[in-house]
Amino acid sequence: MIDQEGQKYQETERIQLATLLLEADIDCYIVIDGEDQGLLERDCPRTFDLPLGYPLIHASTKDGLVGIEWVQPLYREETIEHGIRLAEQHALERAKLEEEMRHPLGIECLSVEQIKQMQIEAAKKAGVAPEFSDGPGFPEMVVIPAGSYRMGEESDKHKVTISRSFAVGKYPVTVEEWYRFADAKSVVKQEPMSILFGAEGDGSEVKPYVEPEYPPHRPSDNGWVGTTLPVTNVSWFDAQDYVRWLSAETGQTYRLLTESEWEYVCRAGSMTEYYWGDELGVNNCNCQDSGSKWSCKRASGVGSFAPNVFGVHDMLGNVWEWVQDHWHNNYEGAPSDESAWTYGGNQQSRVVRGGSWDCGPRLARSASRARAVTSSRYDDFGFRVASMLDVPDVDADKESESSL
Repeated sequence: MIDQEGQKYQETERIQLATLLLEADIDCYIVIDGEDQGLLERDCPRTFDLPLGYPLIHASTKDGLVGIEWVQPLYREETIEHGIRLAEQHALERAKLEEEMRHPLGIECLSVEQIKQMQIEAAKKAGVAPEFSDGPGFPEMVVIPAGSYRMGEESDKHKVTISRSFAVGKYPVTVEEWYRFADAKSVVKQEPMSILFGAEGDGSEVKPYVEPEYPPHRPSDNGWVGTTLPVTNVSWFDAQDYVRWLSAETGQTYRLLTESEWEYVCRAGSMTEYYWGDELGVNNCNCQDSGSKWSCKRASGVGSFAPNVFGVHDMLGNVWEWVQDHWHNNYEGAPSDESAWTYGGNQQSRVVRGGSWDCGPRLARSASRARAVTSSRYDDFGFRVASMLDVPDVDADKESESSL
């Protein structure tokens, strides 16, 4: 039984709430005082019970193209209605973006010579050669300059800005490079999502390499002979083991590419279906109908075909390459920078890129993407490494413009 004094205390402690009713003319995400409230669907009002005060409310369209932020006064315990009108502004911004996407952007405006000069300048700023290795037996790396480009198929092209230069493997990781790792005593076992490179897989966190706990994976060689073949039959988790070990061995931060980085590297300023043109042609890569002697038979040794403008080999065909991102069915809500998209989507599957020796030409295009369960090990799956460079952030658009 509560006495009168206790009852009075309880009444004074009761939180006073107002009801905020929000309605929008376009699907949008709602954030109230920094807390994500999820999706507010078009013409489907939602109510939010909030303490009296002045909450900060942010609404943005699903593609992040337009948004609005305001302070909502809540004076009394009552229902307050607020309409969010973003549809007209969104239509205008979408039309402007679609027009912009019809024209070359950023690095796409540059000549081969200008792109190579950007690489030289980026390497100089980082204090490394344009092509380098962190030691004998480790992957050969190529410096990739910051810049902007149009990512995706014609139907979903969107601007992506790579804000920092970085380095990427000149080739997919080879059998020889893998077995240098596999011949080490063992690798550290970590929880699948506790990856070396921070919550978003962006290189923000480096955990120390500690005493090994389990033997590394020794993949099947498929009966193929050659140490310069790309390593295959490795899962996304196996690839993470390798980059964790490589980081510890070299003292540098190695990781997988993000999907936006992967396509940026692959295209190397090109706007065509393949980085060499709009037609598959003959002997430009190792995939079905490509005219190579390995097509639909087996992987080819790395570097068997001409590189792209960046000087990177085998970005299309040969082996699918694991990247860091979760699988999403489309690019709606995707990062507009180099970040890995590791929130939402299918968390059991990761993106693979580039096609393989056993796939058709359509899957071996610069914009093509596919998915695989993270534990999958196939004879046409491999990976390529990336590493962080010690360089400051730059305005990638201005960097590209300065090369014109």
